[in-house]
Amino acid sequence: MRDAETPAIMATPEAPDATQFEVAMDSHRTLKDLRARQPGQPVCVVGSGDDRKGKEGVFQHFNVRLAVVKFPDGKTLGYDPLDLLLPCEIHEDGEAFFEIRTCAACNQIFPLTSDEFRAEQERTECPECQP
Repeated sequence: MRDAETPAIMATPEAPDATQFEVAMDSHRTLKDLRARQPGQPVCVVGSGDDRKGKEGVFQHFNVRLAVVKFPDGKTLGYDPLDLLLPCEIHEDGEAFFEIRTCAACNQIFPLTSDEFRAEQERTECPECQP
């Protein structure tokens, strides 16, 4: 979901080890699904009505019930954790990659897991719609 003008999300000085972050899996695809949420976790905003929809950022902390996300331009905003998708993969250099699709059945946006992305036939329906 990255365009040419959006820099890649990398591990930060506050959280330099990319291996501590989660990627999308069958059991968790959004920030809300995670039990342990690490500051620096790469996320992609999907449920917002603002100009940040589809943009990548890093989770910072919770402010009441909102997840505070910092974007590459330094701006921080709060989001419902359900609206923050996890990356498909995080490479060894800390760069997060998001593979996000729209469900053919219900038009909801969902992230692919690494296995789903690499499968011979890519998933076309979200986990809720696919049997």
